[in-house]
Amino acid sequence: MKNTINYFYNLEPDNIHQQDKNFKFNIGNKKYIFLPCYRTEKEINDLYSLSTSLLSQGIYCHQIVLNNNSLKVTLINNIPYILLFIYITDSRNITYDDLIWFSNISMNASENSLRRDKWLYLWIEKIDFFEYQVSQFGKTFPLLRESFSYFVGMTETGISFLKNINTNNKSLSLSHGRIKKDDTLFDLYNPLNFIIDSKTRDICEYFKSRFFDGDNITYDVIDYITSNNLNETDCLLLYARMLFPTFYFDVFELIVHNQLSEKEILKIIHKISDYELFLNKLYTYLKQVISIPNIEWISKIQTTQHL
Repeated sequence: MKNTINYFYNLEPDNIHQQDKNFKFNIGNKKYIFLPCYRTEKEINDLYSLSTSLLSQGIYCHQIVLNNNSLKVTLINNIPYILLFIYITDSRNITYDDLIWFSNISMNASENSLRRDKWLYLWIEKIDFFEYQVSQFGKTFPLLRESFSYFVGMTETGISFLKNINTNNKSLSLSHGRIKKDDTLFDLYNPLNFIIDSKTRDICEYFKSRFFDGDNITYDVIDYITSNNLNETDCLLLYARMLFPTFYFDVFELIVHNQLSEKEILKIIHKISDYELFLNKLYTYLKQVISIPNIEWISKIQTTQHL
């Protein structure tokens, strides 16, 4: 790999460290990572422009390094690679305060390929795709087949909820494809993870990750709402995002692609009754402060139930 880096970038790496398909190296005090990237050409071009713009504003996200042909992507054995100059090397886990800071980086991108805020369309498309997968894998994954309809139902609740709210006044911010509580600052500042979405997206995924890792998040979510000047639209989008079971579908995809044991889905299933109670408590709180569409089954939750 040292010769490859030298050939395509005229760089002389020191101490290349490989982890899976990623290659980290230093040149003096400068740190780099050479890693695969499967985003579209348009997205990569937009990410390059965005990361350059952020750097000019003093936001030190990692920067895409052009190769000797002034290209952002370098093909290595037919795998598209990108070289990043690393600005933030801290490997500590992200915090709530890190995400709040990021959510305040406002975005105005009317026709940007990085936008992921059309949740209604995206969720419907995702369910259609998963339903097709379930129809194909037959008896291979019985736990997924047995649990799938429940989580489709939860998603359909979120879709109905979105149809009943006006999202024109939503706040867009710099966001990430998926945030988990164990992500690091390196992940947070990696532009290849960037998207543009509702300012509540990252914090919702962070809270959901914490919940299924055993944390009680109810008071933290309410504190987030009261402390961050969310408008009514942002509050409604937050609730919709908490309804959408990314925690299930992310594990579902890993299982279907044989990257995780099917038994891992039991960790989600066994906690879903507690999650329903959380949704009820958050719904009850929001009813007191904003106008929120009625969700009958959530408003009637009184005790833990079982999937």
